Amino acid sequence: MVDYQIIERKPTAEEMLELRQSVGWRSRDIESYQKGLENSLYGVCVYVDGKIIGVARVVGDGITCFYIQDVIVKPEYQKKGIGYEIMKHVMKYIERNACHNAVVGLMAAKNVERFYEKFGFWKRPNEHFGHGMTQFWKKTDEE
Repeated sequence: MVDYQIIERKPTAEEMLELRQSVGWRSRDIESYQKGLENSLYGVCVYVDGKIIGVARVVGDGITCFYIQDVIVKPEYQKKGIGYEIMKHVMKYIERNACHNAVVGLMAAKNVERFYEKFGFWKRPNEHFGHGMTQFWKKTDEE
């Protein structure tokens, strides 16, 4: 059993960079993280001995559309129930703020779809919806 502390707040840009790197996800510059976090609706951070080991954030319009982003637990703390606790906080935030029939989306990392099914998410495509789609924007140097 890991003794951890959950705090409902957005992570710092430095914490986000550290966590994304710990799981091998794409990195961005600190300024981009700062702006993105400022524009996020909600965040939750998890600490062990004062060091960040997990995070999640929510983006969207705050009532009709929510997108769960950056659900991360450092590899050495995974499979200990920490991600589940993070998601419980995220879903409680959405429950407090979403209107009836609000859209709540996320893009699961490969092979963790079953984890999100525990929170009522379902896979696409299905009989009513096509595939979810993603694009990684590449900024050009043109001015």
